[in-house]
Amino acid sequence: MQSRTAVYGFLAVAALVGAGGWYLQQNYDLKAWPPKPKTKAAAKSDKPGEEAKAKEDEGVPVEISVAQRGAISSHVLSTANLRALRNVEIKSQAAGVVRSVLVEEGAYVSAGKELATLDDRELKINLEQGRQQLAQTRVQLESAAILREKNQAQIEHKRAEVQRNADALAEGLVSETDVTLLRNQLAELELDEKRQGVVVKESQYRVEELENEIARIEMQIAQTHILAPFAGRITQRSVEVGQTITAADPLFNLASFDPLYADVFVSELDSRRVRENQSAEILLEGAEEPVIGRVERVSPVVDNQTGTVKVTVRLHATNPAYRPGAFVRVRIQTDTREETTLIPKRAVIERDGETFVFVKDGETARRQAVELGYEDGDAVEVRSGVSAGDQIIVAGQGKLKDGDKTRIVNS
Repeated sequence: MQSRTAVYGFLAVAALVGAGGWYLQQNYDLKAWPPKPKTKAAAKSDKPGEEAKAKEDEGVPVEISVAQRGAISSHVLSTANLRALRNVEIKSQAAGVVRSVLVEEGAYVSAGKELATLDDRELKINLEQGRQQLAQTRVQLESAAILREKNQAQIEHKRAEVQRNADALAEGLVSETDVTLLRNQLAELELDEKRQGVVVKESQYRVEELENEIARIEMQIAQTHILAPFAGRITQRSVEVGQTITAADPLFNLASFDPLYADVFVSELDSRRVRENQSAEILLEGAEEPVIGRVERVSPVVDNQTGTVKVTVRLHATNPAYRPGAFVRVRIQTDTREETTLIPKRAVIERDGETFVFVKDGETARRQAVELGYEDGDAVEVRSGVSAGDQIIVAGQGKLKDGDKTRIVNS
């Protein structure tokens, strides 16, 4: 009897403890210490059915953006490797031993800057000898010319004398022998004048020959000074002091970094929208800001193997990272529309061949088909279906159906 009473007492205590625990769980927040009474809303949320119904009444959480009026441009995108305006291999025009190298790789040089020199001592000795021979020949030429002029004067005098004696012979004043002697003397003077004429011509030819030889040696001496043909940077040096080189040996590579060119190849369809002088953005991998360039020319032909058209973009870059060979992304602006309707690109949904967005209409979402235009970055142009000021759902629309109730969660 006592054991049965003890069991009944234990069961009664257990029932009271269970009832008290259920009461505390329903009316107090047991995670807090000390436990705090639950609010009515929190107490309701413990009921799964009521919580789901409350969320359904609140609507699907979405983020919205307001359609704006603004400008947007169309672009043709491509990639390229930059190239220099000029990139040449500088070679020697003379043979000899390298006496000095005056620039290193990476150095900027102006047009006409001396890059290296060859040993020119032997050429200078030959030049001095040639000049001395030229001076001597000119003296000989001058002497021969003076003698010739003297002979010409004597000939004129002798001719006059012969004429006078011929007249006197006709009057019987002189003998035939005297006239014949004078005529022989005139003939001898004329022969001497011809000889002097030959000497003068030979001296003239020799002067011209020596002048040409001197000019040739001077040119050879000039070729021992290796000069930059234009302003640019030394991209490679292939010569050392003391090296013996021959004509046409490569010495340096020189490139002009300004301007630079990007040759892009676009489809035939895109090429129809590209024109000379259109603006283009050239972005180097890792660079923060693009460089603005211009379309310089568009090839008039289509490559029959690739079906592409070559477009040459010209740019002036102050950033030294933009250099020949660098990989860049090119974006050519082909057209701009002003005052058009713009929305975020992430709002657009494409499904079953239809393009649409969800527009917040009061508390509900309205599915709206749209016709899109240009895209630029995160923005897209809407040609029809949406007007400026419409609230466009940009997040959460994947769970929406036409007419669903919505709840805005972004500020």
